[in-house]
Order: sequence, then structure tokens, then C-alpha cells
Amino acid sequence: MVISRKQPFASSSAATTTPSPLVVQGKRISRIVFIALLLDILSFTIILPLLPRSLEAYKTRESNENTTLLRWILDNISLLRQLILANAPKSRFLQQGTRADLVLLGGLLGSVYSLLQCLVAPVIGRAADRYGRRSTLMFCMAGNIIWTVIWVFSSSFEGFLVARIIAGLSEGNVQISTTIIADVTEPGSRSHGMALVGIAFAVGFTLGPSIGAYFSRMNLDTLSPVGFAPFATAAMFSLALLLTESLYLYFKLPETLDFRTPKKPLADSSDTLVDSQSDEETRPKQPCGISTRTARVLRRLNLVHFAYLFFFSGMEYTLTFLTHDKFDFTNLQQGRLLGFIGIASTLLQGGYVRRVKGKSAHRDKSLVAQGMLGCTIGLLSIAFCCIAHDKSVDKPDARATKPSMWLWIGALGFAMASATVVNCLNSMVSLAGIADRDTGRRLGDFRSAGQIGRALGPMFACSLYWLSGATTCYLVGAGAVCAITLIFVALVPADTSLLKRQQKQE
Repeated sequence: MVISRKQPFASSSAATTTPSPLVVQGKRISRIVFIALLLDILSFTIILPLLPRSLEAYKTRESNENTTLLRWILDNISLLRQLILANAPKSRFLQQGTRADLVLLGGLLGSVYSLLQCLVAPVIGRAADRYGRRSTLMFCMAGNIIWTVIWVFSSSFEGFLVARIIAGLSEGNVQISTTIIADVTEPGSRSHGMALVGIAFAVGFTLGPSIGAYFSRMNLDTLSPVGFAPFATAAMFSLALLLTESLYLYFKLPETLDFRTPKKPLADSSDTLVDSQSDEETRPKQPCGISTRTARVLRRLNLVHFAYLFFFSGMEYTLTFLTHDKFDFTNLQQGRLLGFIGIASTLLQGGYVRRVKGKSAHRDKSLVAQGMLGCTIGLLSIAFCCIAHDKSVDKPDARATKPSMWLWIGALGFAMASATVVNCLNSMVSLAGIADRDTGRRLGDFRSAGQIGRALGPMFACSLYWLSGATTCYLVGAGAVCAITLIFVALVPADTSLLKRQQKQE
């Protein structure tokens, strides 16, 4: 009798502690997405340290031609730089002449890439909702492979520019990865899953540039009559990573569009039409419209994303100008600073973001606010670093040219922001809406808004930096991010999943 009483209790306890098959499968798919995304970001970041040197190599190759596209672009950038330099004579960066022109051209290419992403992100999101996540992701992988192949053989700047345009139009891996994670994770663990995307980003941006620099030492120009791009070995390694990722996704990744839709058992042929009609009736349909409140909150999240990335990406872009102008950082010192930000961001996401307890929605809003506050403190710290430098610049001692601790506090603030804000905003957007089948659309529109900020922010920040000085630039950035934080806290509800439940009741 004693045993018979305890058995039901034991089985009940096991039932409460054993995860459901859906949860187990979701974790497995999340791991697949993480590995694939890490390969993708490593491939994407390989080109970053090589971009200015690639442009310099193209300029050298076309030095005897005066009618090339590259010559025309550089001539116009040079005129713009001289105009800015007339109002900012103390800028050591702008005084570098043609080297500064190449860096500015690299920034311009980055802005064009972000603008293309802004245009294509909503299309990719809607395609993922209509044709499936896996099919859309494989289509994007095909585009990534095509542009990398063109990069390998782009012996002229025009070919390289075509490759970058295709890259901007086909890069949807990050967007679809966040959508897949939203499909397979429970609302309560959504931000934990989104943190995997942030970790992949941080690791990729820490290791990828170093890999690119390593392979750049191998020159293929003298080994083959076929015209190769500058640093073609790095491009080939990037292509190998993309091919590996594509094969991995093809064999490992299942479709997740209907991950939570129960599948009915097959019936005999006479009932096939009836079952098909029943599936169409019970399957969540694409929304033809959303409630006013839901639309308003999604618009606010999109505007917050745009405004935040407008200032964050701009200030981040000017950081390398600051360390060169004020402290004469070498490439190695620049790499150490950026590596510090990447490693700190990885540790914060793995050791803090994924361990924060509490209700998912409230945790997301709290982490976004914490990340924005960290960004504000970081920008203020960099402004203080500039003030301290300007005060000591006339002193003869050697410390006048060394960065103070404020620079590293600022870098830590950047790492905190990178670890929290965008990933948790993604989680909040994925929890709002009518049905899970429109997640791609919502995340696509959200990413599009952010990419506009990434495209325009560096232009604004660089103009402010060169015309008004570094201190003013970072003080304005700190004030703007602080204002965005207050607006976010005041106007965006913590639990966006309530919008979905309320609309279903309507």
C-alpha cells in the first residue's frame, strides 16, 4: 500500500520536470541556428579589416586610368573632405589626405549596404511567412555564395561594387535566424534564445577580422593568369565558410513556420479534401489588419530601434577616428579596443543576460533600459576622456597622449549596449502581433527601421565630430540616447505578448 501511494506522486513529479518534446526540439533547432549564424558572421566580418586596403589596391591597379568609377568617387570625396577640413583644421584624420578618402569611401559602402538591407528586410520577412523560414534562408544563402564568388574574381572596383550590392540584397540570415528562434522558443524563454544571436555576433566580430587579416597575407596575383580580387584568399575562405553553412542548414535545419501548429494524422483518400479544408480553417492566417493598439506599439518599437541605432552606430563608427586623432592608436591598439568590446559583450550575454530571472516581457524591457543606460554612461565616459585629453594636451609629460580609464569605461558601456538592446527589442517585437505566422513580417519591418539608422547615423556622427569636435559629438550622443531611454520606458509596455492575447479575444 505504501508503494502504491508513492508511485503517483513520483510520476507526477517526473512529469513536471521532464521537458516536453516540443521544448527539446526547440533547443536543438536553436543550437543549429546558432552554429550556422556563427559561420555566417565569421564569413561576413572577414572583409571588414580588408576593406580600406582593398580599396587602396583597386586604386593602385587603376592609377593609370582617369575615367574609372573609383577615380570619380574618390575625386568627389576629396572635395568633400577638403570642404570639411576648412572648418575642422585640427582633425588629424582628415589631414591624412587620400588615406582618409579611402576610409570615407569604406564608410559610404557600409551605408549603401545598410540602405539595401533596409529595402530588402521587409520583403525577406514576408517571404519567410509565406514560403517558409528554411526555403527563404536557403535562397539568401545562394545570394551570399554568389556575391562571394564575384568578390573572389573581382579584379576591378566595379566588380567589387556589384558584389557588395548583391550582398546587401541577399543578407537575410540574421533576420531569419531571429524569426526561427522566435518560432521555437516559449515566450518565457524568448530573450534567452535571442541572446544566442548576440553571442554569435560578439564571437564573430571578435574572431572574424583576425581571420581576415591572417589570410590577407597570402597573395594569388602572381600564381594564376585569372584576375583575382585583392586578398582573394580571404574571400575564398569566406566562401568555404558559406558553403559549409549552406550544407549544414540543408541537412540539419527543419522548417519552423508551423512549429507550434498541431499536425493531424493522415486519413483515407476519401477524407483528404475535408481534412485539407479543416486545416485551412484552423491554421492561423496572415493578418489582413492589426488592432490600433498593437500597431501603435509596433511603430513605437520600430522608431526606438531606428533612433537608438542612428546614434549608437554613429558614435561607434567615430570611435576609431577618436582613438586615432586623440591618442594616435595603431591598428593593433584599435584591434585590442574592439576585441575588448566583443569579448565583454560575449561574457555579458552568456553570464548575465541569459541568467536574468523574471517574467520574460518585463525582463526584456528592463534589459533594454539597462543597455541604453550603459550606452549613455559609455558615451559620457568617452566625452570625459576627450575633456581630460584636451586639458592635458599642452602639458609636456607623456601621459598627455595616452587614453585615460574613461575610454575603457566607455568601451564597457558599448559592450553592455551590444549585449542587450537589439536582442531584447527583437524579443519584444516577436511577442507582439496577431499570430506566430506573421513573425517574419514584424521582424522584417523592425530590422528595416534599424538599418535606416545604421545607414544615416555614421554620416551624422562624422559630420558632428569633424565640425564641432569629439567632446560635443559624444555629449550630444549621450543626451540623445538618454532621451530615447526615457521615451522607451514611458511609452512602450513591458508585456507586448498581452497585445496578442487581447487582440485574439477581440
